[in-house]
Amino acid sequence: MTVTTRTRRLAAILLTAVAFAGLVGCAADGGTGPAPSGGDTQTTSQACETVRASVQDAATQVQRLDPGDPSSAVAAFDEVAARLDDAAQAVGNRSVADLLPPLRSGFTTASADLSAIAGGDLSRLASLQSAAAQIQSALSAFAAACPTP
Repeated sequence: MTVTTRTRRLAAILLTAVAFAGLVGCAADGGTGPAPSGGDTQTTSQACETVRASVQDAATQVQRLDPGDPSSAVAAFDEVAARLDDAAQAVGNRSVADLLPPLRSGFTTASADLSAIAGGDLSRLASLQSAAAQIQSALSAFAAACPTP
């Protein structure tokens, strides 16, 4: 199997994991529900709404990637990580904010791994698979905390 074929296959794995993000949403309740507590400035639903756009925008960007173009995947994953950083700073609910670092870390690791693999370092394949699993796990946690309506 060539490096290009392996890169495409691994990019496809990551795209599948990230495609799940397109299914992830938060219940937008317009701010109704229990008042924020414990120093939070947002309810869980409000925080989910704040983060939802970033997660969905990131998922859309990643879903549009060409699996045969690792450099665009690297750039997209870096952009996703930056968007998640911005979202984390905008969230005023600790329980939702705590869901974002593992997701960001997964995209950061995937970006570095894809870059290395595209350069011929196949020793990073296992790390890339682990990053994909981390992204999927983080998205599952987000979906559980922020269920779709």
